[in-house]
Amino acid sequence: MTDKPSQAVAKPRYRTFVLLLLTLVYGFNFIDRQIVGILAPWIQADLDLTNTQLGLLVGLAFAAFYTIMGIPLAFLADRMNRVTLLSLALAVWSGFTALTGYAQNFLHIALARVGVGIGEAGGSPPSHSMISDFYAKEERAGALGVYSLGIPLGIMSAYFLTAALLGADAEAVNWRRIFITLGVIGILLAVIVRLAIREPVRGAMETGDKIPSGYIPLGQSFREANLPIRFAIFGALLAINVGAWMYGMPFVFFVPFLIFIVTMFLLSLQPGVMTILSIKSWWWMALGIAFASFASYAISGFQTKFLRLLEPDFSPRTFIFWIGVINGTFYVAGTYFGAKLVDWKAKTDIRAYGTVPAVSILLALPLAVAAFWAPTITLHLIIGAALQLCLGVYLGPSFAIAQTLAPVKLRAMSTALFFFVLNMIALGGGPTFAGAMIDVFLGTGETELNATRYAMYVTFGAYALAFFFYMLVRKTLPKDWAIAEARNEG
Repeated sequence: MTDKPSQAVAKPRYRTFVLLLLTLVYGFNFIDRQIVGILAPWIQADLDLTNTQLGLLVGLAFAAFYTIMGIPLAFLADRMNRVTLLSLALAVWSGFTALTGYAQNFLHIALARVGVGIGEAGGSPPSHSMISDFYAKEERAGALGVYSLGIPLGIMSAYFLTAALLGADAEAVNWRRIFITLGVIGILLAVIVRLAIREPVRGAMETGDKIPSGYIPLGQSFREANLPIRFAIFGALLAINVGAWMYGMPFVFFVPFLIFIVTMFLLSLQPGVMTILSIKSWWWMALGIAFASFASYAISGFQTKFLRLLEPDFSPRTFIFWIGVINGTFYVAGTYFGAKLVDWKAKTDIRAYGTVPAVSILLALPLAVAAFWAPTITLHLIIGAALQLCLGVYLGPSFAIAQTLAPVKLRAMSTALFFFVLNMIALGGGPTFAGAMIDVFLGTGETELNATRYAMYVTFGAYALAFFFYMLVRKTLPKDWAIAEARNEG
């Protein structure tokens, strides 16, 4: 089930090539994810969707399956060939991206987004795990910062592609062609990934002679675990899930939550997994990036709609192009230099992993409010450039902590659990919450422009929560970092 891994320490040129290829794959992840928000006005008009339904498409319909399926797929990534898993995942999500272009109603497009979410769940856990086997912990924030460039580069590419394919008539956008084109390109990239990357040795960058697996046989875990307490907790969760289904929760959501409850019960029997979930700094970092991204995903989901309402006569192709430029420059700069700044500062003060993201989020809050207060698209884009610079900073440090604090052979699982917290709150909650708030303000008699503006103001409160959690990282990280070093190198 596992191919023979490559040499323990990869040559610098080869590991750079792999890092850039994984970054490209991550970029495709975000192109497929972002494109729904960019094309929201045209999809909404074509399929006759409400703002709440639109928020569900961008958020919960995708995020629920993306995060839940990440758990079992990460279990596989910690035990099988990660290159194979990554290439299969890329092919699956690209195939469903193409199928999105054939949707005829809300149910069709929701099911397609579910398929994309399941495929993308197999993307980051094996990628993060492989990067940690190519780069030592002193370089890991920088390497994962480069990998995180896939986010702004993917977003930029999504905007550029949309602008190129919009056509002269902004009212007659062939959004279906865009999805089909992206899907075909992604499937071709999956073939390249499988052929070009060699599986690295797990724990190659750690100094310990013997690295424990982290997983124990299921039979042994049943014999040693305190089962009554676990059965009580997960039985209660199962009862809540069944009750929600009986009182109207769609079956399409009941099934993944059922899978998640069973999977989490089995994982709770594994001492290594419980080790991850017992690390305070891991939790504070996950909640910090989750609430920062909560507001950021809401911006991505409704920015195009807001700008169409702000200046209806302004060319969509023009402002979509410039949003792409901003993401490809200011967001990229924030991501890259934020990671490098943390690598540099952490040499003398490990608390920099919390300090630098906290400061960037503190600056982002007033900028976000100002961007959606702006009376013109031009001013919105100028303020938005400064905002994107701040929002890129926290990515590399956050992902590095998820890897460095985890047991070596549970790094894919650590990423999946980290992404579960991040995306259920951020991707699942941000656009869904913002869309629902727009409909709430519309119900009070506000215009659609003001309703969108006020909904975003409320959503930006999440940045304050992110600042709070990043400050907690400063307090707990020195102790947790020392414990992780002793565990992984002893």
